[in-house]
Amino acid sequence: MVSNLKVDKIQTVAGSAGVHIPGHVIQVQHSQSTTQVSTTNTLLSSPTDTGLGVTITPIAANSKMLVMINASIRGDGTAWVNALIKRDGTLIDYSDCADDGILDYSINNIAGNSSWIFEDSPNTLIATTYQLFFSRYGGSGTSYFNNNGNNYSLSTMTVMELAQ
Repeated sequence: MVSNLKVDKIQTVAGSAGVHIPGHVIQVQHSQSTTQVSTTNTLLSSPTDTGLGVTITPIAANSKMLVMINASIRGDGTAWVNALIKRDGTLIDYSDCADDGILDYSINNIAGNSSWIFEDSPNTLIATTYQLFFSRYGGSGTSYFNNNGNNYSLSTMTVMELAQ
């Protein structure tokens, strides 16, 4: 026997829409980039925009955002790369590194992808934008986003809203 349940709307006893299940994914936003960006900028206060970003409008103010980044970064010469993240244009610190805001340093002259996964609590109902930035760290030369030395690379960012 096959049963079908069809409804137009589910409401809680209090009359609000939806069913609240803590931990479930409410929505997913994703972006990707193959655009190469290079910089000799060493300023952590004003890093270079990679162009990789995601905008998400939370459904609930108390939601957590799970931010996942996979980025191709490298330096040439003696340059390394600082990877940084901004939320709505403000540099934020998601690591235990001594330098506020730095997600990672890449090893110079070695191309490859670095990945980060972290949780954020923006506590808002307005559109929130996460963006990846980078700068050169130490030495001389150039730092690169989406260039593995010979060809272009693909970098991605995914943001999931998680119910609380």
